[in-house]
Amino acid sequence: MPSPTLVIADYPIGYPSGFGETLYNLFAGFDPQNLWSAHPGHHAPNKKRGNTFSLPSPSRPDWIPPQISLAFYPALKILQFLASKRSAAAMSLFINQNSIKNLLVVPVSPWILSAALAVHREHRELNLILFVMDDWQGHHESYGLPFSGRRRRLLAEAISRANKRFAVSREMAAHYEEVYGVSWEVAHNGIGQASVSNNGQPASKPGKILLAGDINVFRFDAVLAFAEALERHKRRNQSTLELTVFGDVAEEYRKPLSQLSVVNMPGRQPHSYCLDAMKSTDLLYLPLAFSQKATRISLYSLPTKLPEYLASGKTMLVHAPRESAVFRVAERYDLKPRLATVDAIALDDFVKNWSEGKLNDDGNPERVRLALSGEFDLGNLASTFESAFV
Repeated sequence: MPSPTLVIADYPIGYPSGFGETLYNLFAGFDPQNLWSAHPGHHAPNKKRGNTFSLPSPSRPDWIPPQISLAFYPALKILQFLASKRSAAAMSLFINQNSIKNLLVVPVSPWILSAALAVHREHRELNLILFVMDDWQGHHESYGLPFSGRRRRLLAEAISRANKRFAVSREMAAHYEEVYGVSWEVAHNGIGQASVSNNGQPASKPGKILLAGDINVFRFDAVLAFAEALERHKRRNQSTLELTVFGDVAEEYRKPLSQLSVVNMPGRQPHSYCLDAMKSTDLLYLPLAFSQKATRISLYSLPTKLPEYLASGKTMLVHAPRESAVFRVAERYDLKPRLATVDAIALDDFVKNWSEGKLNDDGNPERVRLALSGEFDLGNLASTFESAFV
C-alpha cells in the first residue's frame, strides 16, 4: 500500500472534468487516509477521493470587467507570486506534520508548478512523480500564453527532479523521451472490463449524436465544421439530426454554435448521467482541433472519454488530425468511422452516408475489446500508476 501522498495540481482528485475523473480512477487502490489533494480552494471535487489541502486562489476580481482584464495582469502576477511562496511554505509544514513520502505533480498553472518545485527543493527525499495530462507547451500555445524561458526551465526542472514520469499518450511519451532524454511511462483514463456493454446495435435511422465533453480551443474548429455539415444535411433533407453537448462551452464559441438548430447545449452533466446517455445515443462524437495553435494538444492528448465511449458499445466517430494520438489509437485497432479533415464536402458525404445507415457496422465489437484490453484496462493502468509510489 503506498505511503502518505500529496497531489499538487490545479484541480482536486474527483473534480468534474477529465482531469478529475482520470485521477479518481487511477487512485482507486489508494488508502484515502494516506492521500491528500493540494489545489486552489475554490475548486471543489465532485466525488471524494482522499483529503483536501486548500491553496490560495489568486484571480481577477469579479468587479473588473473582462474587457480591461489585461490592465490587471501585472497585479495578478504579483498575487500569484505571493500565493506560490505561501503555498510552498504551508505545504512544506504539512509534509513534515503528516510524514508525506510521495509528491505527485500535475503541471498546468506556472505558479502552482513553481510552488511544487520549491517544496521538492526543500524536501529532496520525497519521491516525486510527474504526470503531464496536457502538453505544457501546447497548453500555452493554445491559449496564447507566453511560453517564456522561465516557464520552460520550470518544466525542465520538474522533469529532471522526477523519479517517475507519466505522459498521457504513447505519442507524448515518445516525444518527451526524445526531447528530454529520460524515460517516460503512459497513464491515462481507463475502464473496468466488467463495465463494457454489449448494447451496440445501430439504429436503422440514426439521428442522435452525443459529445460528452467541454468545447474549448482544443476542439472548437472540428466541432463547428461537423455541426455545420449536420445543419446543411438537415436543411436539405428535413432530417431530425441533433448534436447534444454535455459539457461547458467557452463563451466565445457558444454564439456560433447556438445559431445552428442541430446543436443542443444543456451544459455539463453528472458523470453517471453521461454514461447512461452514451448507451442510448446513435453516435458518440470524439473531436480534436485542427487549428495550428492547438496542434500540440491534438498531437499528444488523449481524451478522457475515449475508453468510456468504447465501453458503451455504441458507434464512435473519431474526428481529429491524422497524426494525433487519438486518431492513431483508432488506426491501431481499425476503429471506424474516423475522419481526419474539416473539409465541408468530405463532412457532408460522411453525414449523408451515416444518416442513411450506411456506416454503422455494429460498434466494432472485437476491435473495441482489443483496444480496451490492450490500452484502456483500468486494472493494468492503475497498477502501473500505483507502482510509482513508495
